[in-house]
Amino acid sequence: MVIEEKDKDSRIVLLKLSLYCISLWILMFMLIVLKIDVSMIDEKNGLNTLKEFLCANIFSWVCICIILVGLMGYVYFKDYLKNAKRLPVEIEECESVNYENLSFLATYVIPLVCFPMETDREIFVLFAVITIIGCIFVKTNLYYTNPSLVLMGFNVYSVKCKNGGAFKNGIVIVKGKLKVKDIIKYMSLSDNVYFARRIK
Repeated sequence: MVIEEKDKDSRIVLLKLSLYCISLWILMFMLIVLKIDVSMIDEKNGLNTLKEFLCANIFSWVCICIILVGLMGYVYFKDYLKNAKRLPVEIEECESVNYENLSFLATYVIPLVCFPMETDREIFVLFAVITIIGCIFVKTNLYYTNPSLVLMGFNVYSVKCKNGGAFKNGIVIVKGKLKVKDIIKYMSLSDNVYFARRIK
């Protein structure tokens, strides 16, 4: 039983980190555009040129790896939700809180794009800041403020459930729109944040 609880906790932490990586997709894409060196693309495509191209764009490859980690996490938590064993609940009240995604974009993404990245020390500080913000977001359960998910068709709602049992009110991340009297099946990500899908 203890092993199962530890396994569940590790999966939830993985999901939270994946959601944070997904929230960084916009930032990572912008950083790739700013930093990638394409000056060697027109040269002869030999092994040395490919190696030089890879070495010259290590920063961009790290950004791509973060995007891929988020993508794998997205596939994982969608699959994990399909196996959710909790009983469906009915929405009694719901209010969109998508505006918090704009706050995340304006407060974190745009300033980090303007971060100086000319030296190795500045690049290290950039990733250190991203790591620290990630730890804070996971520990304070603010990882649901995710502009990338909004672009993928997800919405964030503050909801109250009529027959929720353990889940009476909280923050719900759901694909598409949500309204009163909708029935959802949900997966708990923390004490007050849930990933859900609407049952038609």
